[in-house]
Amino acid sequence: MIFRISLMTLIFCIAILSSCSKEDDNPEPICVTQVYENLPDIGSSVISYPTAPALEIPENIQWSVPASAKEIINNNDYKVYLGAGPLAMPTNVWDTYEFDAPWSKNLDRFLHIDSTVLLRSPSAPSNCQSVSCFTPMQYLGYSWIELAQTVSNDYVPCLTDTSNLGGIREVPEGHFEISTIKKCQILQFVDEIYQLTDNNGNYYVMHATETGQQTTNVSLPEGWTLEVVSLDEPLIIPPFGNEGDCYFNILIDHLGQGYHQYIYADIVYPSN
Repeated sequence: MIFRISLMTLIFCIAILSSCSKEDDNPEPICVTQVYENLPDIGSSVISYPTAPALEIPENIQWSVPASAKEIINNNDYKVYLGAGPLAMPTNVWDTYEFDAPWSKNLDRFLHIDSTVLLRSPSAPSNCQSVSCFTPMQYLGYSWIELAQTVSNDYVPCLTDTSNLGGIREVPEGHFEISTIKKCQILQFVDEIYQLTDNNGNYYVMHATETGQQTTNVSLPEGWTLEVVSLDEPLIIPPFGNEGDCYFNILIDHLGQGYHQYIYADIVYPSN
């Protein structure tokens, strides 16, 4: 009896080991979407918004030409602040200043927006007036206003290999980093745009580059296209969502070129 129990136990153990070996030989493929540990991907977030414009374009809108800005980001909550007001950090201080964690300078980029209007800070009420529309902050003895906040971040398509990722916001070839942000801004493009599409009903316009030169020589995911398109009339992009919302989707390619989404394939984002 003792011999029979031992034999059965041995057979059971061999079966278990064999099963484990087969699982190890065929591991499940990875599919990483999350970019930062402390920032959810869209599937893990509670973000959901209608893809209709969140506001009507004012008839008396006062456009301005975008200029270089001093922006800092809190890497705990991913809120971005703009140096503004009489106590804004001077350029000679900004150029050499090293911020302590969780703060850092936001990425400097060359803008390819023809004109823009900043309506308010994301946390300000939509019926605000004048200076009350911009949420102030004092930091390091200088004045800042709340500009934007990133609320989700994804790799598109998902990454099946993360071994070669190294730099901050590094985007592999054939992928995008897509961020859903809150920013109460209206953008305008004229004459021609660099238009990106997944050819499934989603369209994006290039708004920024790291080099100052726009290019279509980009390694894109399968099915995507990027081309220069002539405009018959100005392309005006308001924020999206319900009344009072200020949502935008921003894509970054492997060259550091940035794109604003301006047409959605579905009536709600995310669609699932």
